[in-house]
Amino acid sequence: MNYKLTSRERSLIKLMGILFLLFIIYLVELRIFNSLQNSRESLTTQVESFNDKKQQHSQHDAYESNSNIQSATSEFTKYLTEKNYTYDNNNGVLDIKMLSETNLFDLFEFIYNKNLNINFVNMSLVSENNITLSINFDT
Repeated sequence: MNYKLTSRERSLIKLMGILFLLFIIYLVELRIFNSLQNSRESLTTQVESFNDKKQQHSQHDAYESNSNIQSATSEFTKYLTEKNYTYDNNNGVLDIKMLSETNLFDLFEFIYNKNLNINFVNMSLVSENNITLSINFDT
């Protein structure tokens, strides 16, 4: 049985094919859009996670820096105690009384060898062989 389609039926089938093709394109486009939306959300989540880790790392570095500064002061005072220097600690400023320039050079050599960060140094000559050194480490 051969059935011949009329021109009207052929044009209807063509129209249905075109509509079906447009519907398939719409579904593919919708799927691509959803995929892009999910990718954007995932990227935003990863960026936020990275920023949180970066901030935590920065806080950790600041904490280590502060602990190094505190240990620099304590390490220096420990050295002063070992070498029997007389010193006063006034709010983080160490006032050290010395009797010779050699002692002064020894202190600066210790600071240099231990790589201690100094905020300021003030030296004053009290008498001919009596030197007062005021020193503060970075905070």
